[in-house]
Amino acid sequence: ITKGYSIGSAAMACFLLFGAFMDEFSTFVFVSGLIGSMIIFFFTGLSISAVGKTAHQVVLEVRRQFQANPGIMTYKSKPDYKACVSLVTKAALEETRLPAAVCVGTLIAIGLAFRIVGEWTNRPLLGAECLASYLMFGTVTGILMATFLDITGGAWDNAKKYAELGNFRGKKSGVATRGDRTRRRKTRRIP
Repeated sequence: ITKGYSIGSAAMACFLLFGAFMDEFSTFVFVSGLIGSMIIFFFTGLSISAVGKTAHQVVLEVRRQFQANPGIMTYKSKPDYKACVSLVTKAALEETRLPAAVCVGTLIAIGLAFRIVGEWTNRPLLGAECLASYLMFGTVTGILMATFLDITGGAWDNAKKYAELGNFRGKKSGVATRGDRTRRRKTRRIP
């Protein structure tokens, strides 16, 4: 609910700014707005890709710990949680560099490029207009993307909980899946 309130307040502010901006609208302003919309999808793709890479590294680390210390599976020893936390923290810092550079670099490039075009076409405020369009279109698209990802995340979480209650051969269903049988055989072999 809190995410919904923050998304809604950002949407209201953006639409008010957009309404005031509609008086001055040109082809360059529209193009910079489209770039702002595209950057949201590019940024989201980079972020999701970073999460996938990091999750893969965590899976490899967990597998390594299981192989190095079989007592983890029988609860005789504890896993090294610090290694996973350190791995995730390091990846979070490294993987956010490119998305941040894209966002900041595009802002600067849009402002400067259209300022130069504005100087040539005798429109000195074209850079500012295009930058405002970039930000507003990006904000509107970001609001839609945030709403979509918020609802999708909630749906995935609810689906996971529903399966864990025993539906669709989940944890408490009593139906052993092929993976469960394989895990049981492997845990029996551990002394």
